[in-house]
Amino acid sequence: MSGYDIRFVDKILDNVHGFIEYTAVEKEIIELPVFKRLQSIKQLSLTNWIFPGAEHTRFIHSLGVMYIADQMAIQLNYTGEERQLVRLAGLLHDIGHYPLSHVGEQAYKSLPRDPENILVNQKHKVQNSLNGLDHPSLDYMQESPNPFHHEHITREVIRHDEDIIRIIEKHCGGSSLIQIDNICDIITGNVERNPGISGLVQLIHSELDADRIDYIMRDATFSGTSYGGFELGLFLRSLARTRYQDAEIIGVHSKGISIADQFLMNRYFSYTQVFFNRHVAILEFMARSLTEVFISRNTSEYPSPDVLLQYVKKHSGKTEFLYFTDRAFWDSLHHVSMGYSPYADIFQELLLKYQELDLTENREISITFNSKEELMKRLEEHPIYQNLLDDACETVPILHLGNFTGQLPREVFCRELERLGNTSGLTEGDIRRMKIRRMQEGITVIEEGKAPSLLCDSPASLMSGLYSTRFCILREYGLPR
Repeated sequence: MSGYDIRFVDKILDNVHGFIEYTAVEKEIIELPVFKRLQSIKQLSLTNWIFPGAEHTRFIHSLGVMYIADQMAIQLNYTGEERQLVRLAGLLHDIGHYPLSHVGEQAYKSLPRDPENILVNQKHKVQNSLNGLDHPSLDYMQESPNPFHHEHITREVIRHDEDIIRIIEKHCGGSSLIQIDNICDIITGNVERNPGISGLVQLIHSELDADRIDYIMRDATFSGTSYGGFELGLFLRSLARTRYQDAEIIGVHSKGISIADQFLMNRYFSYTQVFFNRHVAILEFMARSLTEVFISRNTSEYPSPDVLLQYVKKHSGKTEFLYFTDRAFWDSLHHVSMGYSPYADIFQELLLKYQELDLTENREISITFNSKEELMKRLEEHPIYQNLLDDACETVPILHLGNFTGQLPREVFCRELERLGNTSGLTEGDIRRMKIRRMQEGITVIEEGKAPSLLCDSPASLMSGLYSTRFCILREYGLPR
């Protein structure tokens, strides 16, 4: 559709970005019940119990992602048609999210066989996470294989929503670009099906994308912390795009390295100080454990996994999925009898009284490390780790693992790629795709006359020294006596 114009018809006032304008197609989508459902899902689940201002929802976050993605597209000189496509992807990227956001998602993604065996299940999860530290993941720009990942649910909502399809056809029907499949590819990070939109995919699905930028800025604003400070204007002016092995790559000029470093550092501190706050951590664990029990009970507002997928595929004109919000958790908490699950009974009673489990006298271990061997050497000496290995010990371990960046320097990446190739039999085509995906997912430095490189390959970036630095927070909570 040549000469496609972005014409704004209305606006909404946002605490973070000021007035956010939207087009006619966006206005109709925003007014749909399935989109307004996001007003009843808090972005940070129970974090508002600890940071009282953190009341923001997936609704306003989605508008913020749409806004930032468009600002990025403008800076990169994308056409009006391309802007409208990425705006729609940003607007719709969370439309399939769960009650209590990632709390509900984690319950469905890794539902244990016996949800009521809460303590043993949790100890095994922590052990599995520690055991999985052997090698870095090279699954860059890959869709999650888990059908209950919120991006997959989002894709199914969009593909089966008659109103969304009708509205997009009504306003964008003359465009061969603004199509449901392209919107879903951008949301899920699919750069293979239509390589022509791979640049737009990176605006919503990469290490420095509109989604991450908005939630870091928004979570900081509403939680009252300073960790989300980010020079958005300078970042936008530093954006660039180039080609790498015939694929489009989005990155920053060398002058933007410090801005990218600032973002990654602030994200690190946001996770350690807000998302992994010791009170937030145990509240979310209790809520997730109860959600797993709710899913296994026909008496709750949580459908079984198979039934949920049916809700999603047949939601048009019905209300079951519209009701699947934070309200489903609180209603289930009030009226579902835990029966023969003593730990669930305890968690239910505590949350109904706005209370939580307390740390044991062992409290926590907080470690920065560069290798699994280094971490385990320090963990194995601590009583929290010893209790973790004892299923009979009635304590609750909560583990958080994180890093500054998921990027690997070229030398390390190639070494890992060779190891993976020897064990998995990768073809030359596989290796080429993985090299391209590495550049697309990471933060790329683009300099005129030079081949693009990742931030962690640049001696001017802090990430060249911090790429291997990870953190581990292992806490131990006790049951009330």
